[in-house]
Amino acid sequence: MLPFGRASESAPPDSYAIVMLPLVGACIGAASGAAGWCIARWAAEPWPALGAFAAMVLLTGAIHIDGFLDCCDGVLASVPPRRRLEILKDPRHGTYAVVGMVLLALLWVAALQSIPPAKLLLALALSGALARLSVVPLLRLFRYAYAATVSRRIESPAEIAAFVLLTIGTALLAAMLSPWALLLVPAAGALAIAIAWGCARRLDGSVTGDVYGAAIVLVELALLVAIALLPWR
Repeated sequence: MLPFGRASESAPPDSYAIVMLPLVGACIGAASGAAGWCIARWAAEPWPALGAFAAMVLLTGAIHIDGFLDCCDGVLASVPPRRRLEILKDPRHGTYAVVGMVLLALLWVAALQSIPPAKLLLALALSGALARLSVVPLLRLFRYAYAATVSRRIESPAEIAAFVLLTIGTALLAAMLSPWALLLVPAAGALAIAIAWGCARRLDGSVTGDVYGAAIVLVELALLVAIALLPWR
């Protein structure tokens, strides 16, 4: 979620960390939005939008973007499914990844430029939280590709309760932004499922961590575009 190195043996279970994904996303988004807002006080567009995008990349270490780029190369490759899984493991990036990164950056910055500066912090906090919230159900809905690595699922009552509370909190963030933004909560979940389903069809019926990362990136981008199109005036 954040590039903080290896976890210690006393760290919480992975499933609990997964439940906390929306909270981490909200913090990353808020920090990115704050960076953009600060830049907006001294410089005109596109610098605030570029600053917010750069802050997001630095805070996450581009971990989800890397998954998106791997999927551009692997999922779109015209090779058998098993070969696509091998491409996902390759640390090198090809033509599809380069084109995907360029388009992603252009669309992301364009969307941020269309959001009023006063709403930027809240908009990015919402998109960061909701994008990560939307991928949590994917852990239960789709088979993980690598048998040696178990895809973590939320199981305990405490984890489920935390997930429900964070879902409610994310919905409240949406309501604070705009009544229209409440529609984005179910839409984000549906989009994440559609992305994972499309990738699974290309990957022999399974998904990987790269697919989760790609889903987060694409859902967050779609949310920012939708927020930019909200009737602010």
